[in-house]
Amino acid sequence: MTPPTIPLMTIGAFAQATRLSVKALRLYDDLELLPPERVDTQTGYRWYAPAQLEPARLIALLRQLDMPLTVIRTVLDAPSAARPTLIRGYWDGAEQQHGTRRALTRYVLNTLEGDATMTQTFTVHTREVPARRVATIKQRIFQPELDSFLPASMTRLTEHVRRQGAAFADAPFVIYHGAVTADSDGPVEVCMPYSGSLSPQGDITHREEAAHHEAYVTATKAQFVFPTILEAFDATAAYADAHGTRGPLSCREVYPYDWNSAGPDDPAGEVAWPFIPSPT
Repeated sequence: MTPPTIPLMTIGAFAQATRLSVKALRLYDDLELLPPERVDTQTGYRWYAPAQLEPARLIALLRQLDMPLTVIRTVLDAPSAARPTLIRGYWDGAEQQHGTRRALTRYVLNTLEGDATMTQTFTVHTREVPARRVATIKQRIFQPELDSFLPASMTRLTEHVRRQGAAFADAPFVIYHGAVTADSDGPVEVCMPYSGSLSPQGDITHREEAAHHEAYVTATKAQFVFPTILEAFDATAAYADAHGTRGPLSCREVYPYDWNSAGPDDPAGEVAWPFIPSPT
């Protein structure tokens, strides 16, 4: 017995049924995201099967969430039972990004409107920092790469000092020689103070950090989240400008605490800005 033939739908009928435009369907075909069931080799007409209605409607819904087509492909390729988890994961990330943008918008508006309460979040202290030898890894990176670059470099420098039998002389720190954003790539220098003898290895170099005076604030782990951490840099920069002149050394983050064991409200690090104090 010959099985019944499943009627196919023209691209126009399929577009109407799925509320997707013909242009979108052609794009999804070109990307092999939703290829038609059959394409007429003579005319190029596209024909879709009724079974394709469900994935097409899912694509339409996910696009309304601004989900990239590459992520949609991952969802469609996954088993049905795994799709909700993938969608939840995407949306959690989207909400986190939205929260970051909201906080950054608030920061920009407060900056433009001269809101003095921003710099009152942190208590600024000062200290003298002696000259010291540091092992460093310096690289040009953009902001999205920062979260992976910093811990990886810290681990490499720690192993470098231990492997050669030198001693750790002070807390590690990160120098921002330029702005690090999605468009600006620093550079960023991760530094590990040490005492003893070390030999350079690969991209790990050694140099002397000059003695200097710096303004600094202590920040909790929650405050280290972008863009809240920008307020810490603003507070130290404002103090340096009010009490002297910013020196030749660049701003930095110092890590005298155990980052991994710190809770959201625990001290996790410091933001420091070197400066030359005004004569008393």
